[in-house]
Parts: sequence; structure tokens; C-alpha cells
Amino acid sequence: MKIDYDNLSIKAHAGFSLVDVMVGMVIALLGTIVIFQVFSVSEGIKRTTTGAGNALQNGASALFSLERSLREGGYGIFSSTNLAPLPADPTGTAPVTITPGAANASDSIVINYRQSWDFGSFPPDPVVFASAVPPALTVETITIDAQAQLVSSTIPDPTPGGGTPYATCTPSLNCLPLAGTTTNVISDGIVLLKAEYGTDANGDGVINANEWSQAAPANMLTVYAVRLVLVARSAQPEKPSVTGGTCDTTTTPPIWIDSTALPLDLSGNVGLAPGDDWKCYRYKTFETTVPLRNVVWRAL
Repeated sequence: MKIDYDNLSIKAHAGFSLVDVMVGMVIALLGTIVIFQVFSVSEGIKRTTTGAGNALQNGASALFSLERSLREGGYGIFSSTNLAPLPADPTGTAPVTITPGAANASDSIVINYRQSWDFGSFPPDPVVFASAVPPALTVETITIDAQAQLVSSTIPDPTPGGGTPYATCTPSLNCLPLAGTTTNVISDGIVLLKAEYGTDANGDGVINANEWSQAAPANMLTVYAVRLVLVARSAQPEKPSVTGGTCDTTTTPPIWIDSTALPLDLSGNVGLAPGDDWKCYRYKTFETTVPLRNVVWRAL
């Protein structure tokens, strides 16, 4: 075979130069920066959405549990107007007692009621009714602890020997069990609780706008409802909109129906580490009015 060297062409194959490599590295670095920026923004949106969802769930469950406890208030508590053989409870035994906290602190609510008291058939048997001995009160205290948890501390009906029998108890004695307090966490992420009495002092059958107050009335039988608000907080703080600036996720406290008379001050920093600011978080408010259904029959 004869090779035609005159028409033979040889193509040169060259690799990447240093300039080509450097340009490729710059493009790769720019792409990495963009990817991390997109990831950061996406993670921030995810954190905001998740935090808001957690606050919504915590607040809803806390409000449900608190409302259920308040509806028990006053059950089995007797006033001086009750006929024998029903005894009169010691003076000051209220269905619900609100202890106001400081302006930037939560209130506490004490609920009194009796559990599992059965008079038998209706109309009640006179013999059984006359010998019925009421059990001791169940006293439930709703508070918010330092870890931003809504907790319920309950003194249940006493076991035998756990307290002074009600039949022989007078206001000067301890009618409650001496031990057995149970504390349960209702929900976490709750940073503020405020409550008010709703009274019908003028007897018109309506709780007017000027009849809501944290001041306990002289006659607790005039309290027909309790109005309350819970504030739930997101679990994770959010970064300031300006790097190195102050937190501005929430710039003004939330409001509720009675913010004029009872504003919601979140500066108490419940459950936050030292140096954290309440403005770094998102909040949701939950408010309701709970009628004290057991007060009506107690007054009969």
C-alpha cells in the first residue's frame, strides 16, 4: 500500500489551558453560591411555615383543654341558699378564681368542682339523699411555667385518710386532701394567658361590655362567664431582615377583643434564653368566652 504523504493531514489535539480551568472554577463557585442562597431562602420559608403550624396546633389544643376544665367549674359547690341536707361550702369557695399577673406576665386560674357524685335515681330517694356526703373539692390550677408550658396542677378527690371528711369539715379546717397533687403539661409554646370575669351585676341577663373585668365581684354567683386569651409562639426564632440588625419578625404585640383594657405585653420573655428578643418570633392568639354553666343551678 502506497501512502500519499502530500495529502496526509494530522490534527493536533490540545487539552485545557490554565485559563480554561480558572474560568470553569469561577462558574462553579458562582453556581454554588446561588444554590446555597436558594437553599437558605427555602429553609427560612419552611421554618416560618412549620413554626406557624406548631403555634396553631399548640394554641388550639391548649384552648380546648382549658375550656373543658372551665366548664367543670362550680359543679357540686353549694351556697348558703341550698336547703338541708346539702351543706354550704365555706365562704370564698368560688367556681373560678382569676389571679392577675403583672402586665407582662400571665394570669393563673383556679377551678373548683366535685367529681363523680351520684345521688342515684331521679327524683332522688329521700333516705339516700339525706345521708349523702359530698366528696372533697377537686382544685385545678392553670398556669404558665418558666418553660412556656401551659400546666394544670390538680388536687383530686382524696383517698381515705387523705384529708378531713367533708361531713365534719368547717371553714377553719383543711377540707382538701393533704397530698396527691398532680401536675400535667397541657401544651408547650404558650407564652401568655389573660382572663376576665363576665358578671351580670344589674341582673338584666346580659353581660354588657362594661361588665368584663379582672376584679373579682363580691358575689361570685353573678359571674356567668370567663373570657380568656392564649398567645402561642413559634418554636424557632427568625433572623432580622437586615444582617446584624435587631429582630423585626413581630414589631407590635398581638391584640384581642379587650386589648384596650388588658393589652398583651410579650416582653416577659417566658421560655427564652438570655439575650433572645420576643420580636424574633411569630405569634398566634386564641380567645374564647366560656359560660360557667354550673353557676346557674348552684344559685337555685
